[in-house]
Amino acid sequence: MLHIAVCDDERPVRESIVKALARYDKENSIDMKITEFASADSLLTSYPQNVDLILLDIYMPGMDGMDAARAIREFDPDVCIIFITTMYQRAIEGYKVRAFGFIRKPVSYEEFSHELGDAIRNIERAREKEHYITVKSSGRSYRIPVSRISFCEVRGHYVSLCVDGEVKEYRCPIRELEEQLGEYGFFRCHASYLVAADAIQEIRQADILLKDGNIVPISQRRRKAFLNSLSEYLGDHIL
Repeated sequence: MLHIAVCDDERPVRESIVKALARYDKENSIDMKITEFASADSLLTSYPQNVDLILLDIYMPGMDGMDAARAIREFDPDVCIIFITTMYQRAIEGYKVRAFGFIRKPVSYEEFSHELGDAIRNIERAREKEHYITVKSSGRSYRIPVSRISFCEVRGHYVSLCVDGEVKEYRCPIRELEEQLGEYGFFRCHASYLVAADAIQEIRQADILLKDGNIVPISQRRRKAFLNSLSEYLGDHIL
């Protein structure tokens, strides 16, 4: 299943894009789910869960597509974004938000299908290499690459995830998070901490040094079970 969001304030443009997607789907047997948005604000407010590709207009009333892309990159660093626009002069800005590409208006099916095909192949390659979890917090879903998480910490009603060395807070149940991360080599070393096996640099007496420089505690009560689980997952590579 390929989940695609189409965001453009002009209904005829959205309809032409959806029609082009349907044609591409028919020609290439791609199982697609399409969600439409009439504004950047509505896209951000009701950001679709597990979206793979966003076809995003740049020039829209209110928040424009470029600002929306910047906001999206704060919580979804890997979603594929293609701008559909007449404003090619803003292409350099697009690369700053890691846009995959641009499609000109009015939309030509030949150009559209070529760009879409490249994007889908890129998405499929990324899927083979990466796993994601979805964290729901304050009515919004955040899609986070598992390989970029080094540890999780429970702080009251909040869970902090360390992603690429930066700690971010989410309001979600730790048990739900633990279930999602369990299959990817995350283990509980402390009542308040889950740690990624692949992120560990050194296990010490009272704490664990991670490759990103962070240090998390290891409780004496959980130490034996943690080491056993880690040994079973990794073998004896770091123990």
